[in-house]
Amino acid sequence: MESMLLYLTLRRLRVDGFGKISFLLLPLLVALIALTGRPDMAQAIPSFARQTGQPCAACHTSFPELTPFGRRFKLSGYTLGGKTLFSGMPPIAGMIVQGFTHTAKDQTAHPAPMYGKNDNYAIDEMSIFYGGAIAGDLGAFIQGTVDGIAQEAALDNTDIRYAHTLTLGGTSTVVGIDVNNNPTVQDVWNTTPAWGWPQFASGLAPEFEAPGAIVQEAFGGQVASVSGYTFWNDMVYAEAGGIIPLGKSLQRSMLGAPGDNKLNSVAPYARLAVETTWDKVNLMVGGFFMAVNQQPGWVGGFGTDNYQDFGADTQLQYMGDTNIFTLKASYIYEKQRLNSSFAQGASSSVNNNLDIFNVSGTWVYDKVYSLQAGFTSVWGSKDALVYGDSATGSPNSQYVTVDASWSPFMEGGPDVYKTFNVRMGVQYTHYFKLLGGTSNFNGGGVNASDNDTVWLYTVAAF
Repeated sequence: MESMLLYLTLRRLRVDGFGKISFLLLPLLVALIALTGRPDMAQAIPSFARQTGQPCAACHTSFPELTPFGRRFKLSGYTLGGKTLFSGMPPIAGMIVQGFTHTAKDQTAHPAPMYGKNDNYAIDEMSIFYGGAIAGDLGAFIQGTVDGIAQEAALDNTDIRYAHTLTLGGTSTVVGIDVNNNPTVQDVWNTTPAWGWPQFASGLAPEFEAPGAIVQEAFGGQVASVSGYTFWNDMVYAEAGGIIPLGKSLQRSMLGAPGDNKLNSVAPYARLAVETTWDKVNLMVGGFFMAVNQQPGWVGGFGTDNYQDFGADTQLQYMGDTNIFTLKASYIYEKQRLNSSFAQGASSSVNNNLDIFNVSGTWVYDKVYSLQAGFTSVWGSKDALVYGDSATGSPNSQYVTVDASWSPFMEGGPDVYKTFNVRMGVQYTHYFKLLGGTSNFNGGGVNASDNDTVWLYTVAAF
């Protein structure tokens, strides 16, 4: 009840001008509201911490990135700890993401209604979660979000699992079934798109973005993915399943509006990863695949656009007592056959390809201070119609993002703050190249570095 009252209070504040509240004071507001409720409800985010009795740092390095324990907790269906939906308070939690955005140059248009062309404060999102065991081997992570910029509410990341641990030939093996609404949200490493770098970003910048592959959340919230998986001997992970399209009316009921494109058939998805551990060091090497047939703009009669995404990824993690280091890299090759887009005049060629490389690293000191940096490079076929914001029709882009943050309650704290958490940070993104150019890349006088962004943010979880 306290979490629902908090949600309704924040929603009312948003409608009545919540943007006027300083983002530096918002964590104190959240803490004050939490303190007015029951102490156990204040320990609700991550609600997994309340369930397991462990601090946030047990599962996360710099949240939402996962530790080895956090990965196994997720693979085991969010059920570790013995509690269920019916044993005590339901595992309900909340989160607010908000901040101040500054770009190097004013944007050419207002990024959203009621926002200026630069120097904007925004409540990016407010979320309420169910996170934890349901019964037996069944658990879930379900997120509902109010987008404070678009002023819309929707069912956000949802991951429901049935996972059972058994012994095969004397070796411990987890077998499970996963249902989710966002391809790769079920993944436990920090290298696939749903939880890839950066996990948080401003909702008001940049104005011009580098292109992405279809696996990078093209169907987030618009589908139902079902897959089976196994994790053998804490070493080999294998998953296979399908991404099932949802109709317009169902998407509208969950998202407020249907997606831009229609998934035309079940899209296969597969994942393979091998993780090995030496003392405090973990190394994962893996790959993933997804194939999609879609009707752009929900327009029939022109065939479909076909995409095949091949991904390779790796993560190296050192879990020291004081220092934690994580190095991640991923590469996605996308093969495109744009039959429908070409027939509709939305692409200048039928066969294209897109390549995306990302490398990032995280250093966490004393569980609460983190420094992260990542570099992304995008390149591929030129297409003047697909990449209409580019004067040359090129997708080629390069940029770097650096993030420094402080999360004071990662290891818990006195009484009510044991599982309350706040992440306060500053993030800077610099664009070396954008859509094929460094200067005047769009033919309208905009330079790549004009999109450079500073974002001062707070993530409050309770």
